[in-house]
Amino acid sequence: MQNRKDPDGCTYKQCSVGLLRGPRCRRPIHKSESNKRTKIRTNVNRLVEEYCSHSTIHGMSYIGSKRRSLLERLWWISVFVLSVYGCGMLIEKIYQKWTNTPVIVSFDERPLPVWMIPFPAVTICPEAKISSKHMNFTEDFYRLINYDQSWEPLDDNRRNRLLAVLQICDDFFHYNENYPELYAETNHRVDVVGILRHLSVNVDHTILSCWINGRECNNLFTETLTEEGICFTFNGFSTYDMFRDGVLHNDYSYLNEPKNVTDWTVEAGYKPDENLSSHPIRALGSGFGAGLTMQLMAAEDNIEQHCREQQGFKVIVHPPSEYPQVTKKFALVTYSRDVTLAIHPVIMKTSAELRSYHPKRRHCYFNHERWLKFFRVYTQSNCELECVTNYTLKTCGCVKFSMPRSAGTRLCQTSEIGCVLQAEYKMLKHSAKRRLQKLQTYDTACDCIPECISIQYDAEITHSKCDFKKTLELRYGPINPPVREAIWKKQISKLAVYFKDVQFIASKRTELYGMTDFIANCGGILGLCLGVSLFSVVELLYYCLVHPMLMMKKSLGGKRKVAIVRECEGNRF
Repeated sequence: MQNRKDPDGCTYKQCSVGLLRGPRCRRPIHKSESNKRTKIRTNVNRLVEEYCSHSTIHGMSYIGSKRRSLLERLWWISVFVLSVYGCGMLIEKIYQKWTNTPVIVSFDERPLPVWMIPFPAVTICPEAKISSKHMNFTEDFYRLINYDQSWEPLDDNRRNRLLAVLQICDDFFHYNENYPELYAETNHRVDVVGILRHLSVNVDHTILSCWINGRECNNLFTETLTEEGICFTFNGFSTYDMFRDGVLHNDYSYLNEPKNVTDWTVEAGYKPDENLSSHPIRALGSGFGAGLTMQLMAAEDNIEQHCREQQGFKVIVHPPSEYPQVTKKFALVTYSRDVTLAIHPVIMKTSAELRSYHPKRRHCYFNHERWLKFFRVYTQSNCELECVTNYTLKTCGCVKFSMPRSAGTRLCQTSEIGCVLQAEYKMLKHSAKRRLQKLQTYDTACDCIPECISIQYDAEITHSKCDFKKTLELRYGPINPPVREAIWKKQISKLAVYFKDVQFIASKRTELYGMTDFIANCGGILGLCLGVSLFSVVELLYYCLVHPMLMMKKSLGGKRKVAIVRECEGNRF
């Protein structure tokens, strides 16, 4: 130890542990780093021991107890780990159920009367579409193909008419490998819709009589353009209500319904104070007398079996907001038949708590969630029609005349109808493969899942054979002989569409597993296996966050400050 003086004249000594003032060596006033780590480890051990001894979670008191042997503590640790693993597996299953099947379909609490929903739209498509006064299909077709070179060739006008009519004939005329080459010889554009409207029979030669709600309804049938040509629709939407503004072309119209929808929507229904004469029309009750009855007729001169195999009238019963598609579903009313369609409405509702769900979870779209380019109202059928149109345009570079299209989109000529048919089949095949790969019921390539609030109409069909010509002859023949002669030149059928019951039970999508149910199920499993409750979670947070901070604050607050004082050997006092 050596004596040294500082600049002030004070004597200090230097020892091996450091510089100290005064006559003798003192211990260092700062603790070493090893002592700090030891104290931290001790505090952590004390904190863990305190948590284990006071925790409400099962088994923690056995794991943290120092009175237990190491073997016992390992046993309880193993039991605790297995319990946590079991909880995780069960909660994973509940989560998958909550994610994949959160919706259940059940019956609504109250029945609905039939006057609270619209009467279905009814579209009539006569198979004898072309008036024989304007065209002989068989003769013109033989002139076109000219098997034995004995027929005179067609002039341009008759050729254009034939090519236009061939677009609504059976698939046979488009799958034969030789026919499309003959169709392709005409390079100029054919006005298909204009020619069909000129050649087709009108509604007065198709609807003989019509009654609903005690009044005539012949004038309520309007022209509708479908994939099978000109049809006639009752109680459908107008162009304004069906299509969006400024999207369609202006070459021709698809719908000729003059009445717009008044105070009715698919999601909200009719207004309570709305009268019964609103559009769409609604039935006043159930049964045959409150339904739609009509007599359909076709001139025998217009009936031919060359263009189309089926004979009679195709009837499509569909919601007013849905664009009719004849090839998807129809009931065939053959000649001299009395057919009745007893309608059972199928209504699907969706509860309000499901609106916050993603559409993929509830498997449906509300109208504002799925935007269609052409159609104003979203339905699964409208979406599929728009998707087929887009796929056909992509595959063939054109669309069929009945498909909605924008200005500038090219119409397919008769030689390209085979491509249109193949495009639809390819799209259906692609959608089927997609559903099989993803194992999903509603998922399609077009993203056309059902609408959340929908109206569909199931029908029970009965038919019988009747000789309406004989009945009309007996009733009107003696009074008006010319009517009897006109009747014998017609084929007549009768059709009745009515609601089967006055009330019906709607279906409703409701929440099967909500957030509350998920939390309750998880809490039940955690409580069963580990005894964990919400208080246990708060307790764990307290010992992980709050209690350590309080210990640190207490440790820092109790630390004393030490001042180093210089001292001289001779002048201490």
